[in-house]
Amino acid sequence: MKSWTAFLTLVGAGGMLALTLATPLPTSMQTPAGQGARGGTGGPGGRGGGAAAPFNFADNQGWAPMFDGRSLNGWDGDQRFWSVKDGAIYVSATCEKPAGSAYLVWLGGEPADFELKWESKATGSFEGGVQYRSYLTSDPTVGLTYGGRGGGGGGRGGRGTAESPPAAPTSIPGCSNPGTPPAEAERARYNMAGPQFRLDASNTSSGQYYEQGGRSVGSSQGQVVLAEGQSSILTTLAERNAINSWFRKDDYNQFLLVVKGNNHLMFVNGHLLSVFVDNISGSFRPSGKIGIAIAGTGELFVRNMRLRGL
Repeated sequence: MKSWTAFLTLVGAGGMLALTLATPLPTSMQTPAGQGARGGTGGPGGRGGGAAAPFNFADNQGWAPMFDGRSLNGWDGDQRFWSVKDGAIYVSATCEKPAGSAYLVWLGGEPADFELKWESKATGSFEGGVQYRSYLTSDPTVGLTYGGRGGGGGGRGGRGTAESPPAAPTSIPGCSNPGTPPAEAERARYNMAGPQFRLDASNTSSGQYYEQGGRSVGSSQGQVVLAEGQSSILTTLAERNAINSWFRKDDYNQFLLVVKGNNHLMFVNGHLLSVFVDNISGSFRPSGKIGIAIAGTGELFVRNMRLRGL
């Protein structure tokens, strides 16, 4: 097993964050002392030397835009549901016009180690997330695939629980004229499986590591989890009241995903929500597609989505 310091220290993540068990785990995106702020002169262990600097979400230098704010150029999905509204990728599903489980797939490549940031807000009973290191379930050429069904939007999950993604419902109760979502054959072209940064409108599961079509919940909100044989919760980052205080319901939140090797770190509004260290080779995917997944009803807006390789 790798030493705790070795696999909980993201020395390759641009000096953004160091996690060790010798000191309390941080809950904000700070550059560790001695590794240097981005853009400084060279120094050991980081991209630059000099004093540490807080992570600035608004600083887009070195980040590649994934969405132009006007169109879905570079993305592929069912345009009966996906569109652009108010400068954001937009999707709406209602009782009368349910989407079932739907995906919008980014066509810009299959990143391996990277930082991904975006702003999003969700309403209603929306749940889903951002897929990464993922694959299209209809692609027969994919090497490592999961044994699960895949393609579903993913269940809500729970703290330390595992469940299979549900099949798309034939109708949605609770309204006078419930509609029927697209058939499986219509959705199959876009269905994805793989790691997912969970998002939901009620902040029940936002920021947890979820594996679509695979192991389900890897690390829940507030957890640092090591998957090696039997998964272990190494420590707790925050409790429910603190996590809820970080989240802006029905408004835009800033999300950051850092993926380096076997390490997955999820942030919201400058706070570390969960960490998943994946040392199980039979499930670990080193690279793959990025996409947006939805299930339930409500609206989702995603804007200012940017990617930076590590």
